[in-house]
Order: sequence, then C-alpha cells, then structure tokens
Amino acid sequence: MTQTLDAPFLELSESFPERVFLLSHPGTGKYGCYRYEGIHGLACFSTESGAFRFAEWIDLSGMMSQEVSFEEARDIAKDRPLPVVCVMLLDKLDSPVIHYVR
Repeated sequence: MTQTLDAPFLELSESFPERVFLLSHPGTGKYGCYRYEGIHGLACFSTESGAFRFAEWIDLSGMMSQEVSFEEARDIAKDRPLPVVCVMLLDKLDSPVIHYVR
C-alpha cells in the first residue's frame, strides 16, 4: 500500500466535477471499474454520454448511468472490494484523473 501513500494529492476543486456519472448494474449492485497502469478504480465521468460510450467500448451490457456527487462516488469506491483503491475520472482514457480512497 505504499503506492497510495507516495501518490500526489489532488486539488479536488480543480480535478473532479462536483457531480459525476457512474455505471451501475441494478440487479447485482456492481459498478463499472477500470484498470490503468496497474491501478484499479471506480470509473466515473463528467457527462452521461461519456459513461455510455465507455460502457459500449468495454461491452458492459445491462449497465445504467447513475449521477452522484463526488463524495458519494468516493464512498462507493471505498465499499468496493480490493483491488479497487481509487475513483478514476475517465474523460480521457489515456490520462485519467485519479483520487485515491485507500
């Protein structure tokens, strides 16, 4: 877990929108996640269309878009089992904004 402690802290007001869109599966309670350079995170987007494009791209069938506050997204990420360790804003898949929650 030293990677989490060594990671730089983000200026949240500049990096994450106040409200984000997640992908959730209503029947199972699962959420869309993404792995970037070995880091697993809860996938979130600043627009609903971005969330749907991502779901289509990785073929997540049956997922619904869910708008939540950034704080709610943090809580959802904390409740996910390991290896999920962050909230990941995926507006740019090749350069996500990462906020560690553990």
